[in-house]
Amino acid sequence: MSDSNEMPVTTLGAIGSKATPVPIGSLPLPPSILTAITAADTPSDDRDSHVFFRPLRLGESSPGYVYFQTLVDHFLNKTKGGRRPSDLVTLKRHWEYMLLNLSLATLQRSWILVALSQKSYSSDTWLKHHKLKYTATKTIVDYLQDEHLVDVRRGRQYKNNPSRTRLFPSKELQQELIALSLNAEEPIEPPYLTINEPSAGYGEVIGELPDSHPDMADMTLINNFLRGHRWACKGPVRLVYKHNPFSSGRLVTAFQSLPDRRMRVRISTLIDGKPICEVDFNANHLRLNLAVFNGEDAGETPYEDIRDIAGDVDRNKVKLFITRAMGADSELKAALACRQEGISQELFNSLKAATLQRYPNIRLFDGFGIHAQSLEGQILKDVMLAGVRAGKVVLPVHDAVAVVLEDSEWAQGQMLEAWASHANSDNGTARARVKVDYGLDI
Repeated sequence: MSDSNEMPVTTLGAIGSKATPVPIGSLPLPPSILTAITAADTPSDDRDSHVFFRPLRLGESSPGYVYFQTLVDHFLNKTKGGRRPSDLVTLKRHWEYMLLNLSLATLQRSWILVALSQKSYSSDTWLKHHKLKYTATKTIVDYLQDEHLVDVRRGRQYKNNPSRTRLFPSKELQQELIALSLNAEEPIEPPYLTINEPSAGYGEVIGELPDSHPDMADMTLINNFLRGHRWACKGPVRLVYKHNPFSSGRLVTAFQSLPDRRMRVRISTLIDGKPICEVDFNANHLRLNLAVFNGEDAGETPYEDIRDIAGDVDRNKVKLFITRAMGADSELKAALACRQEGISQELFNSLKAATLQRYPNIRLFDGFGIHAQSLEGQILKDVMLAGVRAGKVVLPVHDAVAVVLEDSEWAQGQMLEAWASHANSDNGTARARVKVDYGLDI
């Protein structure tokens, strides 16, 4: 972990203000990662790279707080016009939100989704809950676009499905904001349960469920515990359902959106000032499929077994095929999804045959992926609850958890135990396998 302050500091000269800059080196990230982040290309404008605008804040104890307030005041003076004092307070709050969202966009390599339809601010539950205002948001977006400080992709109004405007900071603004990114946090407050694509009878935010509902009580307990701890991109952990509170629920938090493949950002961060590791389930959807329906164990190397039968195939292609074949509700949809990942029809057929040869009881092309996500959510929730009882911070990362290094063995044991209690059918012999990512310096 790097705490060096030797990297160049950001300056406000290009934007036209004056402040004592915050050292980029105050971020607990290796200099090579920081350089890679700011040099990276603009991310693709697709769903996987979109995050919603959130009410972020920066604590007064943060090393970048004074610098941040100077930035906010600079932009506020540029856009205040003839506003009344009460309206200036609202505009300043929105500038704080916007700059911190753009700082995280820099680190996460994501586009910020912003509502620029006036109607949305009177009808959208989330916008109303956080007292977000159309006029303030539009003023800020227009200014940033006019000054060429953001790349703006304007949303469009489609029937029953409006597309929100997407924002990504310019290279110049990225340099100004990146040092603030890891300390930007969202207040940990309800709702902790939401619906992604609500079906009839359910709103965007679940308010109908009683406090005695197990998920409601569990998520409140988890978030109340986490509130007293520190980690990168701190914010609530939410259980997000697909259509209703009886369908699949995934654990979602901003921390898991930090990049960790091309740039090892997430694994290089800290929990309560300590280095972390990530404990990850191996080939989890495949193992869950066999365990749930047949109580069958997948063995030590399921992807490699399929690869060996299929011939000289890259392991990642096998993993992609399994993911798409279990996520799709028809073979045609799976084949189309695989084609987008560079898997030809010939290779698709070969991988299908190899999978069925190795695992004759496996279920493909029936939408099991949704059920698997729900199971993962419940398994990881149980691990987080065990962490609350033991006084240990556990953060969900898709089908893995992040913990401090000293809790690695504990987390492995908890994950295996929780998996067994949720996944195995009667008298099943299946068990999970986990692997541990110890990061850059281990």
